[in-house]
Amino acid sequence: MLARAGNILEEHNASLPNYEVRFNKKVRGGTAGANIQMASGKTVYGVLYKVEEGALRSLDRYEGVPEHYRRIEVQVTPDGGQPVPAQIYIASKVEKGLRPSAPYLQAMLDGAGEHNLPASYIGEIKSAAGAA
Repeated sequence: MLARAGNILEEHNASLPNYEVRFNKKVRGGTAGANIQMASGKTVYGVLYKVEEGALRSLDRYEGVPEHYRRIEVQVTPDGGQPVPAQIYIASKVEKGLRPSAPYLQAMLDGAGEHNLPASYIGEIKSAAGAA
């Protein structure tokens, strides 16, 4: 994240209600990248980063807005806090039947573990990837 956004001012674990993780963004090599989509009753867990305003332009370029992703504002809840507005990236084009590469999935699982995301959510990531 630091290489893409520059100076990270704060970071907190957070949750996003009514979304779920999916592997439906086609990436180089024909494998899947992670994405999120609306899903009533589900929750996505992750890390909320506070970055300088100019970092969003850099992140937009890195993520390929608007061709590959669109950036939207949602309400996330930092652990132990109240809901706050946050920017997220959602894939512009999705496909069914994709699976992430083993190294990509492992990096995602490693990051989830490093940030102590809920074990049940880590299981959901594995299940969404078809690796459960």
